[in-house]
Amino acid sequence: FLIFNKYHIPRENILNKNADVTPEGKYVTPFKNPKDRHGAALGALSVGRVNITGICENYGTKALTIAIRYAAVRKQFGPDGQEEVPILEYQSHQHRLLPYLAGAYVIRFFSMFLIEKTYQFTIDSLLGQNKELLPDLGMEIHVVSSACKPVAGWFFRDAIQECREACGGHGYLKAAGIGDIRNDHDANCTYEGENHVLIQQTSNWLIKQWSLIESGKKIATPMRSADFLSSSSQILKNKFTANNLEEMCNPKTIVDAYQWLVCYLLKATKNKLDTLLRKDGDEFWAKNNSQVFYAKSLGIAFIQHFFLQHMLGVIEEAPDVNIRNVLLRLFSLYGLFSLEKFLATLYEGGYSQGPKATYLIHEGILTLCSDIKDDAVALIDAVAPPDFILNSVLGASDGQVYKNLQSAIFRNPYSMSRPSWWQDIVTWNANIKNKL
Repeated sequence: FLIFNKYHIPRENILNKNADVTPEGKYVTPFKNPKDRHGAALGALSVGRVNITGICENYGTKALTIAIRYAAVRKQFGPDGQEEVPILEYQSHQHRLLPYLAGAYVIRFFSMFLIEKTYQFTIDSLLGQNKELLPDLGMEIHVVSSACKPVAGWFFRDAIQECREACGGHGYLKAAGIGDIRNDHDANCTYEGENHVLIQQTSNWLIKQWSLIESGKKIATPMRSADFLSSSSQILKNKFTANNLEEMCNPKTIVDAYQWLVCYLLKATKNKLDTLLRKDGDEFWAKNNSQVFYAKSLGIAFIQHFFLQHMLGVIEEAPDVNIRNVLLRLFSLYGLFSLEKFLATLYEGGYSQGPKATYLIHEGILTLCSDIKDDAVALIDAVAPPDFILNSVLGASDGQVYKNLQSAIFRNPYSMSRPSWWQDIVTWNANIKNKL
Protein backbone atom coordinates (compact mmCIF):
# COMPACT_ATOMS: atom_id res chain seq x y z
CA PHE A 1 0.00 0.00 0.00
CA LEU A 2 0.97 3.64 -0.31
CA ILE A 3 0.33 6.46 2.16
CA PHE A 4 0.83 10.19 1.58
CA ASN A 5 1.16 12.20 4.78
CA LYS A 6 1.59 15.95 4.21
CA TYR A 7 3.52 15.13 1.05
CA HIS A 8 4.09 18.01 -1.38
CA ILE A 9 3.24 17.18 -4.99
CA PRO A 10 5.07 19.39 -7.53
CA ARG A 11 2.75 21.39 -9.75
CA GLU A 12 4.23 19.70 -12.85
CA ASN A 13 2.99 16.33 -11.58
CA ILE A 14 -0.63 17.31 -10.96
CA LEU A 15 -3.24 15.45 -13.00
CA ASN A 16 -4.56 18.42 -14.93
CA LYS A 17 -6.68 17.16 -17.80
CA ASN A 18 -9.82 19.02 -16.70
CA ALA A 19 -8.29 21.77 -14.53
CA ASP A 20 -4.92 23.24 -13.58
CA VAL A 21 -3.12 25.55 -11.17
CA THR A 22 -0.91 28.33 -12.54
CA PRO A 23 2.56 29.09 -11.06
CA GLU A 24 0.89 31.99 -9.28
CA GLY A 25 -1.52 29.58 -7.58
CA LYS A 26 -4.60 30.44 -9.63
CA TYR A 27 -7.08 27.64 -10.38
CA VAL A 28 -8.06 27.48 -14.06
CA THR A 29 -10.39 25.21 -16.03
CA PRO A 30 -11.79 25.15 -19.59
CA PHE A 31 -15.27 24.47 -18.17
CA LYS A 32 -17.14 27.58 -17.07
CA ASN A 33 -19.97 25.58 -15.51
CA PRO A 34 -18.92 23.47 -12.47
CA LYS A 35 -21.50 20.85 -13.48
CA ASP A 36 -19.79 20.47 -16.86
CA ARG A 37 -16.44 19.93 -15.16
CA HIS A 38 -18.02 17.39 -12.84
CA GLY A 39 -19.55 15.53 -15.78
CA ALA A 40 -16.24 15.36 -17.63
CA ALA A 41 -14.49 13.99 -14.53
CA LEU A 42 -17.17 11.36 -13.91
CA GLY A 43 -16.75 10.00 -17.42
CA ALA A 44 -13.08 9.29 -16.72
CA LEU A 45 -13.95 7.53 -13.47
CA SER A 46 -16.46 5.27 -15.24
CA VAL A 47 -13.90 3.29 -17.25
CA GLY A 48 -13.53 0.62 -14.56
CA ARG A 49 -17.27 0.02 -14.30
CA VAL A 50 -17.64 -0.12 -18.07
CA ASN A 51 -14.91 -2.74 -18.33
CA ILE A 52 -16.37 -4.78 -15.47
CA THR A 53 -19.64 -5.09 -17.40
CA GLY A 54 -17.69 -6.83 -20.15
CA ILE A 55 -15.80 -8.96 -17.63
CA CYS A 56 -19.10 -10.13 -16.12
CA GLU A 57 -20.30 -11.19 -19.56
CA ASN A 58 -17.06 -13.07 -20.21
CA TYR A 59 -17.37 -15.07 -16.99
CA GLY A 60 -21.05 -15.76 -17.67
CA THR A 61 -20.32 -16.92 -21.20
CA LYS A 62 -17.65 -19.32 -19.93
CA ALA A 63 -20.11 -20.90 -17.48
CA LEU A 64 -22.86 -21.06 -20.11
CA THR A 65 -20.47 -22.71 -22.55
CA ILE A 66 -19.81 -25.49 -20.06
CA ALA A 67 -23.44 -25.96 -19.01
CA ILE A 68 -24.99 -25.85 -22.50
CA ARG A 69 -22.44 -28.18 -24.09
CA TYR A 70 -22.85 -30.55 -21.16
CA ALA A 71 -26.65 -30.40 -21.44
CA ALA A 72 -26.47 -31.35 -25.12
CA VAL A 73 -24.43 -34.48 -24.32
CA ARG A 74 -25.70 -35.60 -20.92
CA LYS A 75 -28.65 -38.00 -21.25
CA GLN A 76 -31.09 -38.84 -18.49
CA PHE A 77 -34.45 -40.59 -18.50
CA GLY A 78 -36.86 -40.90 -21.39
CA PRO A 79 -40.21 -42.41 -22.38
CA ASP A 80 -40.77 -46.06 -21.39
CA GLY A 81 -38.95 -48.46 -23.67
CA GLN A 82 -37.08 -45.72 -25.50
CA GLU A 83 -33.59 -44.24 -25.33
CA GLU A 84 -32.70 -41.61 -22.78
CA VAL A 85 -32.78 -38.04 -24.07
CA PRO A 86 -30.31 -35.15 -23.66
CA ILE A 87 -31.26 -33.00 -20.70
CA LEU A 88 -31.35 -29.94 -22.96
CA GLU A 89 -34.58 -31.38 -24.40
CA TYR A 90 -36.38 -30.88 -21.08
CA GLN A 91 -38.41 -27.69 -20.75
CA SER A 92 -37.22 -27.05 -17.21
CA HIS A 93 -33.57 -27.28 -18.28
CA GLN A 94 -34.15 -24.94 -21.22
CA HIS A 95 -35.76 -22.43 -18.87
CA ARG A 96 -32.80 -22.67 -16.50
CA LEU A 97 -30.13 -21.88 -19.10
CA LEU A 98 -31.43 -20.34 -22.32
CA PRO A 99 -32.70 -16.99 -20.93
CA TYR A 100 -29.18 -16.46 -19.60
CA LEU A 101 -27.76 -17.32 -23.02
CA ALA A 102 -30.06 -14.67 -24.51
CA GLY A 103 -28.98 -12.16 -21.87
CA ALA A 104 -25.32 -12.92 -22.54
CA TYR A 105 -25.77 -11.91 -26.17
CA VAL A 106 -27.75 -8.76 -25.33
CA ILE A 107 -25.26 -7.60 -22.70
CA ARG A 108 -22.29 -8.58 -24.88
CA PHE A 109 -23.45 -6.25 -27.68
CA PHE A 110 -24.24 -3.49 -25.19
CA SER A 111 -20.88 -3.82 -23.45
CA MET A 112 -19.03 -3.49 -26.76
CA PHE A 113 -21.06 -0.37 -27.57
CA LEU A 114 -20.43 1.24 -24.18
CA ILE A 115 -16.71 0.44 -24.24
CA GLU A 116 -16.43 2.09 -27.65
CA LYS A 117 -18.27 5.21 -26.42
CA THR A 118 -16.12 5.38 -23.28
CA TYR A 119 -12.83 5.02 -25.12
CA GLN A 120 -13.86 7.66 -27.65
CA PHE A 121 -14.75 9.93 -24.71
CA THR A 122 -11.28 9.31 -23.25
CA ILE A 123 -9.54 10.05 -26.55
CA ASP A 124 -11.54 13.25 -27.08
CA SER A 125 -10.71 14.34 -23.52
CA LEU A 126 -6.99 13.78 -24.06
CA LEU A 127 -6.96 15.56 -27.41
CA GLY A 128 -9.28 18.36 -26.34
CA GLN A 129 -11.86 17.50 -29.00
CA ASN A 130 -15.67 17.88 -28.84
CA LYS A 131 -15.41 19.84 -25.59
CA GLU A 132 -19.02 20.98 -25.82
CA LEU A 133 -20.19 17.35 -25.87
CA LEU A 134 -17.86 15.90 -23.22
CA PRO A 135 -19.70 17.03 -20.05
CA ASP A 136 -23.06 15.56 -21.08
CA LEU A 137 -21.50 12.40 -22.49
CA GLY A 138 -19.32 11.96 -19.41
CA MET A 139 -22.35 12.30 -17.15
CA GLU A 140 -24.38 9.84 -19.21
CA ILE A 141 -21.55 7.28 -19.25
CA HIS A 142 -21.40 7.64 -15.46
CA VAL A 143 -25.16 7.15 -15.12
CA VAL A 144 -25.31 4.18 -17.49
CA SER A 145 -22.23 2.43 -16.10
CA SER A 146 -23.55 2.89 -12.56
CA ALA A 147 -26.51 0.71 -13.54
CA CYS A 148 -25.10 -1.72 -16.10
CA LYS A 149 -22.26 -2.85 -13.86
CA PRO A 150 -24.61 -3.86 -10.99
CA VAL A 151 -27.25 -5.40 -13.27
CA ALA A 152 -24.67 -7.35 -15.27
CA GLY A 153 -23.00 -8.45 -12.04
CA TRP A 154 -26.25 -9.74 -10.56
CA PHE A 155 -27.42 -11.31 -13.82
CA PHE A 156 -24.27 -13.33 -14.40
CA ARG A 157 -23.92 -14.19 -10.71
CA ASP A 158 -27.28 -15.93 -11.02
CA ALA A 159 -26.38 -17.38 -14.42
CA ILE A 160 -23.15 -18.94 -13.16
CA GLN A 161 -24.87 -20.45 -10.13
CA GLU A 162 -27.62 -21.88 -12.35
CA CYS A 163 -24.99 -23.35 -14.67
CA ARG A 164 -23.29 -25.03 -11.72
CA GLU A 165 -26.54 -26.58 -10.53
CA ALA A 166 -27.63 -27.51 -14.06
CA CYS A 167 -24.56 -29.75 -14.37
CA GLY A 168 -25.58 -31.72 -11.29
CA GLY A 169 -22.83 -33.33 -9.23
CA HIS A 170 -20.43 -33.12 -12.16
CA GLY A 171 -20.71 -29.33 -12.05
CA TYR A 172 -19.30 -29.30 -8.54
CA LEU A 173 -16.06 -30.99 -9.61
CA LYS A 174 -12.90 -28.90 -9.61
CA ALA A 175 -12.23 -30.17 -13.15
CA ALA A 176 -15.59 -28.77 -14.32
CA GLY A 177 -14.24 -25.25 -13.83
CA ILE A 178 -17.52 -23.60 -12.83
CA GLY A 179 -16.51 -23.21 -9.18
CA ASP A 180 -13.47 -21.17 -10.19
CA ILE A 181 -15.60 -19.06 -12.54
CA ARG A 182 -18.07 -18.39 -9.73
CA ASN A 183 -15.31 -17.38 -7.33
CA ASP A 184 -13.62 -15.15 -9.90
CA HIS A 185 -16.86 -13.41 -10.82
CA ASP A 186 -18.04 -12.80 -7.26
CA ALA A 187 -15.90 -9.71 -6.73
CA ASN A 188 -17.60 -8.00 -9.69
CA CYS A 189 -20.62 -7.40 -7.45
CA THR A 190 -18.52 -5.33 -5.05
CA TYR A 191 -15.44 -3.61 -6.44
CA GLU A 192 -15.64 -0.33 -8.39
CA GLY A 193 -18.78 0.39 -6.35
CA GLU A 194 -20.91 -1.98 -4.26
CA ASN A 195 -23.88 -2.72 -6.48
CA HIS A 196 -26.71 -1.59 -4.20
CA VAL A 197 -24.93 1.69 -3.49
CA LEU A 198 -23.67 2.30 -7.02
CA ILE A 199 -27.05 1.97 -8.75
CA GLN A 200 -28.32 4.87 -6.63
CA GLN A 201 -26.25 7.16 -8.86
CA THR A 202 -28.51 6.19 -11.75
CA SER A 203 -31.80 6.66 -9.93
CA ASN A 204 -30.64 10.01 -8.48
CA TRP A 205 -29.94 11.29 -11.99
CA LEU A 206 -33.26 10.00 -13.31
CA ILE A 207 -35.13 11.79 -10.52
CA LYS A 208 -33.43 15.03 -11.57
CA GLN A 209 -34.58 14.42 -15.15
CA TRP A 210 -38.14 13.97 -13.90
CA SER A 211 -38.01 17.40 -12.30
CA LEU A 212 -36.94 18.84 -15.66
CA ILE A 213 -39.81 17.05 -17.41
CA GLU A 214 -42.30 18.44 -14.90
CA SER A 215 -41.03 21.93 -15.70
CA GLY A 216 -41.72 21.33 -19.41
CA LYS A 217 -38.18 20.64 -20.63
CA LYS A 218 -37.16 17.95 -23.12
CA ILE A 219 -34.61 15.26 -22.30
CA ALA A 220 -31.86 14.82 -24.90
CA THR A 221 -28.68 12.90 -24.07
CA PRO A 222 -25.73 11.96 -26.33
CA MET A 223 -26.44 8.20 -26.17
CA ARG A 224 -30.24 8.72 -26.09
CA SER A 225 -30.62 6.47 -23.06
CA ALA A 226 -33.40 8.56 -21.53
CA ASP A 227 -34.83 10.57 -24.44
CA PHE A 228 -38.12 8.66 -24.28
CA LEU A 229 -38.82 10.22 -20.88
CA SER A 230 -39.82 13.41 -22.69
CA SER A 231 -42.96 11.52 -23.80
CA SER A 232 -43.68 10.18 -20.31
CA SER A 233 -47.14 11.77 -20.04
CA GLN A 234 -48.30 9.86 -23.12
CA ILE A 235 -46.39 6.68 -22.25
CA LEU A 236 -48.09 6.47 -18.85
CA LYS A 237 -51.48 6.39 -20.59
CA ASN A 238 -50.55 3.28 -22.58
CA LYS A 239 -51.96 -0.16 -21.77
CA PHE A 240 -50.98 -3.75 -22.45
CA THR A 241 -52.49 -4.67 -25.84
CA ALA A 242 -50.93 -8.00 -26.93
CA ASN A 243 -53.54 -10.64 -27.76
CA ASN A 244 -51.39 -13.60 -28.82
CA LEU A 245 -47.86 -15.00 -28.64
CA GLU A 246 -46.75 -13.37 -31.88
CA GLU A 247 -47.73 -9.93 -30.58
CA MET A 248 -46.23 -10.66 -27.15
CA CYS A 249 -42.84 -11.57 -28.62
CA ASN A 250 -42.82 -8.54 -30.91
CA PRO A 251 -39.96 -6.19 -29.94
CA LYS A 252 -42.30 -3.18 -29.91
CA THR A 253 -44.55 -4.82 -27.32
CA ILE A 254 -41.59 -5.47 -25.04
CA VAL A 255 -40.01 -2.02 -25.48
CA ASP A 256 -43.37 -0.29 -24.95
CA ALA A 257 -43.87 -2.21 -21.70
CA TYR A 258 -40.40 -1.26 -20.51
CA GLN A 259 -40.85 2.41 -21.33
CA TRP A 260 -44.09 2.46 -19.35
CA LEU A 261 -42.35 0.60 -16.52
CA VAL A 262 -39.48 3.10 -16.30
CA CYS A 263 -41.83 6.10 -16.41
CA TYR A 264 -44.11 4.57 -13.78
CA LEU A 265 -41.26 3.66 -11.43
CA LEU A 266 -39.68 7.08 -11.91
CA LYS A 267 -42.90 8.86 -11.03
CA ALA A 268 -43.52 6.51 -8.08
CA THR A 269 -39.97 6.98 -6.77
CA LYS A 270 -40.24 10.76 -7.01
CA ASN A 271 -43.59 10.69 -5.19
CA LYS A 272 -42.17 8.42 -2.48
CA LEU A 273 -39.19 10.72 -2.03
CA ASP A 274 -41.39 13.82 -1.82
CA THR A 275 -43.67 12.13 0.73
CA LEU A 276 -40.71 11.25 2.96
CA LEU A 277 -39.30 14.76 2.62
CA ARG A 278 -42.61 16.30 3.67
CA LYS A 279 -42.76 13.92 6.60
CA ASP A 280 -39.42 14.72 8.27
CA GLY A 281 -37.50 16.94 5.84
CA ASP A 282 -34.31 14.89 6.02
CA GLU A 283 -33.05 14.41 2.45
CA PHE A 284 -30.40 11.86 3.45
CA TRP A 285 -32.89 9.47 5.05
CA ALA A 286 -35.57 10.20 2.48
CA LYS A 287 -33.27 8.96 -0.30
CA ASN A 288 -32.17 5.91 1.67
CA ASN A 289 -35.72 4.97 2.62
CA SER A 290 -36.96 5.13 -0.96
CA GLN A 291 -34.52 2.58 -2.41
CA VAL A 292 -36.28 -0.76 -1.89
CA PHE A 293 -39.18 -1.32 -4.32
CA TYR A 294 -38.65 2.16 -5.78
CA ALA A 295 -35.27 3.66 -6.73
CA LYS A 296 -33.41 0.36 -7.04
CA SER A 297 -36.14 -1.13 -9.26
CA LEU A 298 -36.08 2.07 -11.31
CA GLY A 299 -32.35 1.77 -11.98
CA ILE A 300 -32.69 -1.88 -12.99
CA ALA A 301 -35.63 -1.26 -15.35
CA PHE A 302 -33.91 1.77 -16.90
CA ILE A 303 -30.73 -0.10 -17.86
CA GLN A 304 -32.61 -3.18 -19.05
CA HIS A 305 -34.59 -0.93 -21.38
CA PHE A 306 -31.34 0.57 -22.67
CA PHE A 307 -29.92 -2.94 -23.22
CA LEU A 308 -32.94 -3.78 -25.36
CA GLN A 309 -32.96 -0.43 -27.14
CA HIS A 310 -29.39 -0.96 -28.27
CA MET A 311 -30.01 -4.60 -29.20
CA LEU A 312 -32.74 -3.49 -31.60
CA GLY A 313 -30.20 -1.36 -33.43
CA VAL A 314 -27.85 -4.35 -33.68
CA ILE A 315 -30.65 -6.49 -35.12
CA GLU A 316 -31.56 -3.87 -37.71
CA GLU A 317 -27.95 -3.80 -38.93
CA ALA A 318 -27.61 -7.60 -39.15
CA PRO A 319 -26.59 -8.45 -42.75
CA ASP A 320 -28.33 -11.82 -42.97
CA VAL A 321 -32.03 -12.53 -42.45
CA ASN A 322 -31.31 -15.83 -40.67
CA ILE A 323 -28.97 -14.10 -38.23
CA ARG A 324 -31.55 -11.37 -37.73
CA ASN A 325 -34.24 -13.92 -36.87
CA VAL A 326 -32.05 -15.65 -34.30
CA LEU A 327 -31.09 -12.33 -32.72
CA LEU A 328 -34.76 -11.36 -32.57
CA ARG A 329 -35.54 -14.53 -30.62
CA LEU A 330 -32.68 -13.79 -28.22
CA PHE A 331 -33.93 -10.21 -27.83
CA SER A 332 -37.48 -11.34 -27.06
CA LEU A 333 -36.41 -14.09 -24.65
CA TYR A 334 -34.20 -11.78 -22.61
CA GLY A 335 -36.86 -9.06 -22.71
CA LEU A 336 -39.68 -11.32 -21.50
CA PHE A 337 -37.47 -13.09 -18.95
CA SER A 338 -36.54 -9.72 -17.42
CA LEU A 339 -40.02 -8.22 -17.76
CA GLU A 340 -41.58 -11.20 -15.98
CA LYS A 341 -39.91 -10.08 -12.76
CA PHE A 342 -41.85 -6.80 -12.95
CA LEU A 343 -45.28 -8.37 -13.48
CA ALA A 344 -46.54 -7.17 -10.09
CA THR A 345 -45.61 -3.58 -10.99
CA LEU A 346 -47.34 -3.82 -14.38
CA TYR A 347 -50.57 -4.79 -12.60
CA GLU A 348 -50.07 -2.37 -9.71
CA GLY A 349 -49.81 0.58 -12.08
CA GLY A 350 -52.78 -0.47 -14.19
CA TYR A 351 -50.77 -1.26 -17.32
CA SER A 352 -52.13 -4.81 -17.31
CA GLN A 353 -55.46 -6.21 -16.19
CA GLY A 354 -56.65 -9.79 -16.03
CA PRO A 355 -54.55 -12.91 -16.58
CA LYS A 356 -53.61 -12.29 -20.22
CA ALA A 357 -50.27 -10.52 -19.66
CA THR A 358 -49.03 -13.15 -17.21
CA TYR A 359 -50.12 -16.01 -19.46
CA LEU A 360 -48.60 -14.55 -22.63
CA ILE A 361 -45.30 -13.63 -20.98
CA HIS A 362 -44.95 -17.11 -19.48
CA GLU A 363 -45.91 -18.85 -22.71
CA GLY A 364 -43.64 -16.54 -24.67
CA ILE A 365 -40.64 -17.45 -22.51
CA LEU A 366 -41.28 -21.19 -22.85
CA THR A 367 -41.96 -21.00 -26.59
CA LEU A 368 -38.81 -18.98 -27.24
CA CYS A 369 -36.74 -21.40 -25.14
CA SER A 370 -38.04 -24.25 -27.28
CA ASP A 371 -37.33 -22.32 -30.49
CA ILE A 372 -33.78 -21.45 -29.43
CA LYS A 373 -32.97 -24.91 -28.07
CA ASP A 374 -31.81 -26.40 -31.38
CA ASP A 375 -29.49 -23.43 -31.99
CA ALA A 376 -28.18 -23.25 -28.43
CA VAL A 377 -24.93 -25.13 -29.01
CA ALA A 378 -24.17 -23.18 -32.19
CA LEU A 379 -24.94 -19.90 -30.41
CA ILE A 380 -22.63 -20.69 -27.51
CA ASP A 381 -19.92 -22.01 -29.85
CA ALA A 382 -19.96 -18.64 -31.64
CA VAL A 383 -18.87 -16.80 -28.49
CA ALA A 384 -17.11 -19.55 -26.50
CA PRO A 385 -13.43 -19.18 -25.58
CA PRO A 386 -10.89 -21.79 -26.77
CA ASP A 387 -10.70 -25.02 -24.78
CA PHE A 388 -7.39 -24.13 -23.13
CA ILE A 389 -9.00 -21.00 -21.67
CA LEU A 390 -12.27 -22.72 -20.78
CA ASN A 391 -10.28 -25.44 -18.97
CA SER A 392 -13.29 -27.67 -18.28
CA VAL A 393 -13.73 -31.41 -18.73
CA LEU A 394 -17.48 -30.86 -19.12
CA GLY A 395 -17.39 -28.07 -21.69
CA ALA A 396 -14.68 -29.02 -24.17
CA SER A 397 -15.60 -28.35 -27.79
CA ASP A 398 -15.19 -32.02 -28.78
CA GLY A 399 -18.26 -32.99 -26.73
CA GLN A 400 -16.45 -35.98 -25.18
CA VAL A 401 -17.63 -35.32 -21.63
CA TYR A 402 -17.09 -38.78 -20.17
CA LYS A 403 -13.83 -39.43 -22.00
CA ASN A 404 -12.42 -36.10 -20.81
CA LEU A 405 -13.66 -36.71 -17.27
CA GLN A 406 -12.04 -40.15 -17.16
CA SER A 407 -8.81 -38.77 -18.58
CA ALA A 408 -8.69 -36.04 -15.92
CA ILE A 409 -9.15 -38.63 -13.17
CA PHE A 410 -6.48 -40.95 -14.56
CA ARG A 411 -4.00 -38.09 -15.03
CA ASN A 412 -4.17 -37.24 -11.35
CA PRO A 413 -0.93 -38.62 -9.85
CA TYR A 414 -2.70 -39.86 -6.72
CA SER A 415 -5.77 -41.46 -8.28
CA MET A 416 -4.32 -45.00 -8.41
CA SER A 417 -2.96 -45.20 -4.87
CA ARG A 418 -4.02 -44.76 -1.29
CA PRO A 419 -3.78 -41.24 0.10
CA SER A 420 -0.91 -40.62 2.49
CA TRP A 421 -3.35 -40.09 5.34
CA TRP A 422 -5.35 -43.30 4.89
CA GLN A 423 -4.28 -44.74 8.25
CA ASP A 424 -5.59 -41.67 10.06
CA ILE A 425 -9.04 -42.55 8.75
CA VAL A 426 -8.93 -46.32 9.21
CA THR A 427 -7.29 -46.47 12.62
CA TRP A 428 -8.46 -43.20 14.12
CA ASN A 429 -9.89 -44.95 17.24
CA ALA A 430 -7.09 -47.47 17.81
CA ASN A 431 -5.53 -45.61 20.73
CA ILE A 432 -8.73 -44.53 22.43
CA LYS A 433 -8.93 -46.15 25.88
CA ASN A 434 -12.03 -46.75 27.93
CA LYS A 435 -12.00 -44.56 31.04
CA LEU A 436 -14.24 -46.92 32.97
